[in-house]
Amino acid sequence: MADARPVIGSVAPATWRIRLKGVNAYALATDEGTVLVDAGNPGDAARILGALAAAGAPPPRTVLLTHADVDHAGGVRGLLRQCSPRPRIVAPAGEAEVLAGRGRPRLMRRMTRMMTGRLRCDATFADGDRLPGGLTAVATPGHTPGHFSLWRAADGTLFAGDALVVRDAAVDLPGRVFTEDASAARASLARLAALAPRLLLPGHGDPLPEPAPALARALEALGWSDRR
Repeated sequence: MADARPVIGSVAPATWRIRLKGVNAYALATDEGTVLVDAGNPGDAARILGALAAAGAPPPRTVLLTHADVDHAGGVRGLLRQCSPRPRIVAPAGEAEVLAGRGRPRLMRRMTRMMTGRLRCDATFADGDRLPGGLTAVATPGHTPGHFSLWRAADGTLFAGDALVVRDAAVDLPGRVFTEDASAARASLARLAALAPRLLLPGHGDPLPEPAPALARALEALGWSDRR
């Protein structure tokens, strides 16, 4: 049965979830223009722009990528073609290297690069950097070595990317085949839980308000509850 839920929906003030093919992107209305967090798969640009128009939001001026996987960065080329002015593409430094075709990522990441082609980012960020939209970069390696989540301290909103997944209001790590370093992924999940977010916005799964209990259960299941 087709999913009848709308493509775009408000999840917080001036913040929207854009439902794509198996993945989420998020849009923020800011004084600096629309900020897009992740860009979906190749071919998703038209869906993103249509969703923004339906919400009364202009096309993105900035695209912030959590990591370089094809389902998060694949829509960038389409946005660059279809948006005028062209949005700035900003990514974690290590993931920007992958997008640019440098380095030797694992097989699945090489396949991603083949699907997206080489992409040069306009800027990169590192842990603790302040970003458009009142966001702060939070290094969360594990799913990929250079993965980042984005934290909006003003209202406790966490854009988690693929540092975790949400299924039926439960939090877990991505499957082993999608996780390059399981130990780092567990540590990253603990770091996100320590932020005490009030709203969790995952790359995969539904938004989760007041996620502290779900995060604690996930860490306990992963054997992290007694670590400091």
